[in-house]
Amino acid sequence: MGEDFVFIDLDGNERHLSDFYGKVIVLDLMGVNCQPCFYEMFELKKISENYSSEDVTMISIDVWVTYGENMALLKEYKQFFNQEYDIDLDWTFGLDDESGTIFYKYSNEGVPTMYILDKNGNIYYSNVGYTDYSSLTKKLDELIR
Repeated sequence: MGEDFVFIDLDGNERHLSDFYGKVIVLDLMGVNCQPCFYEMFELKKISENYSSEDVTMISIDVWVTYGENMALLKEYKQFFNQEYDIDLDWTFGLDDESGTIFYKYSNEGVPTMYILDKNGNIYYSNVGYTDYSSLTKKLDELIR
């Protein structure tokens, strides 16, 4: 990315990507109505269970539903996983800004778009479309070593 950006977290706070520098960042640009994004959550949950929060931080940003629309959709999405699958999506979730800045800059080829960023926020890996756990762990292990 090299470039900082702003998103709105589920508590309505403005957050900056740079707030998370210092750790390897798994950045998932997704949409609540996207089926591959739905399946991606199961892969991301495995990452959250198997990597220390000291080393890796995860952020999922809905780039289809902007802040000006209903933030409740994203909250319901997280609750659905908890209620239906007993899975706590226990990482940072947020929304793109009202003008779709993140979408147009980083995911306009489609969602999900996955990025792994080094501790300085530089892109180490990116993939458009569903990314499986083993592909993510391979890249994370290379970076964390």
